Amino acid sequence: MTKAVIASGDYAGLHKEVVNVVESARRRVARNANAAYWKFARRMVARKQGGQTLIARLAEDLTRRFGHGSGKANLASMGVF
Repeated sequence: MTKAVIASGDYAGLHKEVVNVVESARRRVARNANAAYWKFARRMVARKQGGQTLIARLAEDLTRRFGHGSGKANLASMGVF
């Protein structure tokens, strides 16, 4: 099997393109996550009457569905956000 040789200039360009794609995707993910937290917080404030009982129930249900990261402490932090 013969290894393909790539010119250093070609590699540098490819590397830059890949880095740009990954960084752009990470920024989009961060923006979407922040928007989701903001929407969640808005809904929590609108239903604040439920207080800790609401947060506890949501934490249990969301953890069951989505796993780690949906605990009471995180939900309370999102509500403050």
